[in-house]
Amino acid sequence: MINDLKEIENSALNLNKKDKARLADKLLQSIHGKIDPEIEQAWIDEVQKRKESLESGKASLHSASDVLHEAKKRI
Repeated sequence: MINDLKEIENSALNLNKKDKARLADKLLQSIHGKIDPEIEQAWIDEVQKRKESLESGKASLHSASDVLHEAKKRI
């Protein structure tokens, strides 16, 4: 069994990014069950909205360390 697992791991690590993502999704579904399509679509919509905000300049990204540093200054 351990040898089989190592062989599967090695094969998975040699996949391209798209196939790795697809495999990861299948494995997670096998653990957690199928995701509710409405919830999945809501997250896709949210990600798209955030992406558009970043691209238009309405939002900006900040590192966690910068955010924590700023928060500590305000306390």
